[in-house]
Amino acid sequence: MDEMTRKRPRLVFFHRLVPVSKTRAILVILFILFSISLILLIHHLPISKVSSSNPSRYHWKRDGRRALPLCPLVSPLSVGWLDLSAEIPALLDDSAALQDTTTNAGLKEGGSYQPKDCQARSQIALIVPYRNREEQLTVFLRYMHPFLQRQQRHYTIFIVEQTGDLPFNRGMLLNIGFLEAKRREEFQCFIFHDVDILPEDDRNLYSCPDYGRPLHMSFVIDIHDYKPVSLMFLFGGGVIAISELDFIRANGYSNVFWGPGLEDDDFYRRIRRLNMTVVRPQSPVDHLRYRTLYHDADADVDPQRQTLFDEGYLRFESDGLANLRYRLVDLQMKRLYTHIVIDPTLALSND
Repeated sequence: MDEMTRKRPRLVFFHRLVPVSKTRAILVILFILFSISLILLIHHLPISKVSSSNPSRYHWKRDGRRALPLCPLVSPLSVGWLDLSAEIPALLDDSAALQDTTTNAGLKEGGSYQPKDCQARSQIALIVPYRNREEQLTVFLRYMHPFLQRQQRHYTIFIVEQTGDLPFNRGMLLNIGFLEAKRREEFQCFIFHDVDILPEDDRNLYSCPDYGRPLHMSFVIDIHDYKPVSLMFLFGGGVIAISELDFIRANGYSNVFWGPGLEDDDFYRRIRRLNMTVVRPQSPVDHLRYRTLYHDADADVDPQRQTLFDEGYLRFESDGLANLRYRLVDLQMKRLYTHIVIDPTLALSND
């Protein structure tokens, strides 16, 4: 009896082990089946074939088709500096040249383009405030489309036109262009561009700046003898690139500057208040030159503009995108651009 008694605990212990061993075996089998399923799933998912050593190799789409490679940071299509004194008269006279930059190049209705042979790194909205400068607009569109296409950019040009007799309000038009563009596409950044200024060299890259670092591009201009101008004396007028989030953080431009001047200086103070760093392109200065197109000086200068500027810090949060009011008169997808026509009189209404 004593021997049987001694063996029973061992037998009981052995029987207790059997269910545990079966459970482990089941778990192992389930793990193996799960691993096989995972391997098969990964095998059929789209796999990026781009490596850090070879960024130009192809990606793959979910349907298994080969996607386009990323466009290079610097386009091989660039031609460098162009003599705009010769280019501008030709652009005005040669309407047939449009064929190469529209239908042949794949320009879509509304002035939207993306390269055929590579995937652009970002999508850009080029926003141009405009009124009563038809000749300049013709030159601008005929020049900027091939310029941006040579840079292999994915872009859309928006022309925001002010109607009526009120003085021109550039800041408001840029705010409107920003909002109307956002309603139509997912743009990573916005380039605000005056219609009377052109880049002379397509190595001046029109690209998206980093977050918190708005890009002031037009600081080497013919009217200043192509000498780089300090930010202390010149900011904003001409060409600025900024991310969507940075523009929203700044509450856009002020809406109170009717007539030329100081809306850019006010915007500079807004972004500096948020501790953003205004940067300028790192390309050689010779690549950053801009040419201005002649036009008569604007006569509608607001005598209160300096006071409005001095008190601007009081309105940074309330004046801008936050209180933007306008009437959309017309919106057309034209051959070379998206045409946004607005009436700004609501901005002066107390209703």
